[in-house]
Amino acid sequence: MAISEDLYYGTLCDANEYFENRLHEAAWFGSPDADRPKALLRATQTIDALNYKGNKHTVWKLLEEDPDATNAEIRAAEAEQILEFPRGVDTVEPSTIDIACYECAYALLDGIDPDAELEQLAVVSQGVASLRTTYNRSQQPIEHLLHGIPSATAWRYIKPFLRDGYQVKLSRVS
Repeated sequence: MAISEDLYYGTLCDANEYFENRLHEAAWFGSPDADRPKALLRATQTIDALNYKGNKHTVWKLLEEDPDATNAEIRAAEAEQILEFPRGVDTVEPSTIDIACYECAYALLDGIDPDAELEQLAVVSQGVASLRTTYNRSQQPIEHLLHGIPSATAWRYIKPFLRDGYQVKLSRVS
């Protein structure tokens, strides 16, 4: 069964065009055609797992029309939009999010696993005889891998849209 393009950022056609104009595109065109939409879907799922500034476009539109919308109405509006983008006043996702999706998909097709990469960063020595591995768990992990994004290039496109993790919004309920 084919994966609907509504489930991932960008399009397969645009991704092919992007990689036709990109250096080092072998992992994309070297992968089976059936794997490319799967990689785009997984990349989108990874991107959508992050915490973004603002609201999905459907929620923004609801709140513009009805600032006193109930939590149930807000949740319903959020469920109407499958993906995290577009957000706010935008009606389509930013092209940089499409590019981030393509870059993540490429990294996944190239065999990059963020969990394995994080684990390897902590290795300070390995051995052959007696099969020993030494880890340094005090090392600060690379930010994009920590957030599950397999590509540093994709991370640079995504990061401006992220919420500040240290910001807290308080509301008084009486």
